[in-house]
Amino acid sequence: MTFGSGVGDHGEHRAPATMAGVVALAAMMAAVAANAVTAEAAPGATPVHGLALSAATAAPETDVRAPAASAPPLQSGLDRLIGSRLEQPELDGTVVSALFRTVEGDVLYERSPDRPLVPASNMKIVTAACALSTLGQDYEFVTLIGTDGAIEDEVLNGDLYVLGSGDPSLVSEEMWKICESLAARGIRRVEGDLVLDASRFDAEQLPIPDGDDGDRAYNARTSALSLNFNTIAVHVYPGVRRGDDAIVSVTPDVGVVDLKSSASTGSSRRGSSIEVRRGFDGDRNTVRVTGRIPEGSVGQTFYRNLDAPSGCFGAALVGFLKMAGIEVAGEFREGPYPENAVLLHRHESKALSLIVRDMGKYSNNFVAEQLLKELAAEIGGQPGTTEGGAGVLSDYLASLGAEDGTYVVVDGSGFSRDNRLTTRNITRVMIDMMSDFEYGYEFIASLSVGGVDGTLSDRMGFPGLRGSVRAKTGLLNGVTAISGLLRTVYGGDVVFSIITNGSACEAWRLHDLEHEILAYVAREAG
Repeated sequence: MTFGSGVGDHGEHRAPATMAGVVALAAMMAAVAANAVTAEAAPGATPVHGLALSAATAAPETDVRAPAASAPPLQSGLDRLIGSRLEQPELDGTVVSALFRTVEGDVLYERSPDRPLVPASNMKIVTAACALSTLGQDYEFVTLIGTDGAIEDEVLNGDLYVLGSGDPSLVSEEMWKICESLAARGIRRVEGDLVLDASRFDAEQLPIPDGDDGDRAYNARTSALSLNFNTIAVHVYPGVRRGDDAIVSVTPDVGVVDLKSSASTGSSRRGSSIEVRRGFDGDRNTVRVTGRIPEGSVGQTFYRNLDAPSGCFGAALVGFLKMAGIEVAGEFREGPYPENAVLLHRHESKALSLIVRDMGKYSNNFVAEQLLKELAAEIGGQPGTTEGGAGVLSDYLASLGAEDGTYVVVDGSGFSRDNRLTTRNITRVMIDMMSDFEYGYEFIASLSVGGVDGTLSDRMGFPGLRGSVRAKTGLLNGVTAISGLLRTVYGGDVVFSIITNGSACEAWRLHDLEHEILAYVAREAG
């Protein structure tokens, strides 16, 4: 089973759409045209408030000045629009940086484009672009299965070795294919151990060693040997009648976790109170399920990350081998892959272009961090580290002309609040990608389509923006970001980046502001 439905949870904390948000957006959309015609020029500077940056990353605040009489209409119109919205009490303290450019790089509109802000998942734009241009769109992650023994009478007399490559796309279906290929060789028993070599990456599971170690899937651990994004799916269904035990299972059910459940079936008149917690007891991941699920309900699925991912890989492989009719007599343990090992199976991942596409559309943090470590291993040598990968991304930004002090790279996913990017640097990356025939189309394919798929599937589903925006979103508490391509009503394409920091309001209000800005540009940009 591929955890397609769980990938979105890896990316962003997403606020549910509300009727109030829809009504507010409709009202604001109707007001845009009126603003463009009737709004008066601001009499003075509109100050930007909010996020305080560290001395190492702060840039002087850019004044949003009243446009001169000769200022382009897009500049003056958007200044008035954004300025009026920031006067709303709900957006108090919100910092907005925005930059709109032609695909050739000419500036159509700018607002504090050189102020470094927390980019959230817009950091994945840099990770995707750097990975494609450095590794190549057809790059593949290769996992090797070998042995130091020989096969005789359906018995492998020796150890079975696995050499990990950091493949971020290896899922249960692919592991099953590996086990089928071994069974097809006539192997029915491995007399030795299962030996796992995950030395391609360092042993640090979290991108930030002292960061959030919660169990949510968007905070998945990294490893050169990973399966199913290093997460597990927990399914909870009601029993036949009220008071019965809830029906609880995990996928894949191959001995990766210990499952403990006290969940029961509750009244159909009450909502679900199910809680799923993943802990680590000694050397095993344990999933505990508590609460009640309503009688007659359709059930729920929860995605949780896993500690000790290489060990989970080993446990899963033993389980899948057993399903394929192969018993492993020994234990699974870590160890080096022998230089003279006899190759039994070579597993190649899907192309990097497809991996990047899925990472971008579903904002998969795990994939981004795996790519970051792979860049470090490929450029600087093994083991790949987060710090090394951050250095590769920094060098990439510098090669495009990004100035010192306008960016800080801590991870590849944007999960850290210590990351900093400017909207100018983000558009610089996108314009460079789109000018490259070899990588540009693959990069654009990684962007979600407004109102259609990815993290924009439930946004922009109205005329004017639906299907006209291809973008990467970003969302953390107090942070939103959206950057990509906008097709105007005149058929032209505009490269854009919008970041907001410092807000304390609901995310939908900031999304509405983003939508209104984009709709205005789509209509007014020639």
